[in-house]
Amino acid sequence: MSDRPNILLLHADQHHAGALGCMGHPDVKTPNLDAVAEQGMIFSDHFCPYPVCVPSRMSLLSGQWPATHLARSNRSAASIHGPSMPRALGEAGYRTAAVGKMHFKPTYKDYGFDVMQLAEQDGDGRYDDDYHRYLVSRGRIDLLDLMDQRREFRVHAPQEYWDTFGAMPSDLPEEMHSTTWIADRAVETIDETESPLFMWCGFIKPHHPFDPPKPWHEMYDPDSLAMPEGWIDEPLERDDPAERYFDMTKLDEASLRRVMAYYYA
Repeated sequence: MSDRPNILLLHADQHHAGALGCMGHPDVKTPNLDAVAEQGMIFSDHFCPYPVCVPSRMSLLSGQWPATHLARSNRSAASIHGPSMPRALGEAGYRTAAVGKMHFKPTYKDYGFDVMQLAEQDGDGRYDDDYHRYLVSRGRIDLLDLMDQRREFRVHAPQEYWDTFGAMPSDLPEEMHSTTWIADRAVETIDETESPLFMWCGFIKPHHPFDPPKPWHEMYDPDSLAMPEGWIDEPLERDDPAERYFDMTKLDEASLRRVMAYYYA
């Protein structure tokens, strides 16, 4: 048994900083994360090096600015000079594991993790990762997520997808949903790995589509939720229509309440 602490880095994708009970949110229920916060420390000020997923993740991995590691978009690969966080910890005697969504380009690029069990979402990673191989082995597919993330399938999405802004119950049972699969693999990795362990556990959700599995989709009543501060009935003129995932001119209060309920779930 090592006297050095294990390190668990939890990473959620598109999780608003205020959408936590410990941050005073009036509706969302996050009891387990609240318990972690109560036993530790909350940092109220954070600085993101780049407002795009892959460059920001690569900066967290390497401690370098995007101008140095050269990842500038979600389609670019990083060129990390010097030690990465897992490689440095590995050299210090830690076992290192990556579980869940990493957004690496290519999918299994070696940044110093001893173990990698990946569940990707956007890009080609979803076609060769562990999670989607698991689904295929059981004759299943995360169809709603596929339609949402891949343009060649999205153009054939049903009208319900567009009308709900991607807020629909998952087409997978809870035990096959990405959130459950990632959490289960993380727990297994902790149980099977000797200390000291560094594990980066990345969750796909709450990134859209907003597809909680049943029965979680009924956890929140849309009509009882507090509307977000600053809500307006239509987009501002400066909003670029080309940058909208959905037609935001059709997002009324009732639609947003449904999206919020599924996002929180």
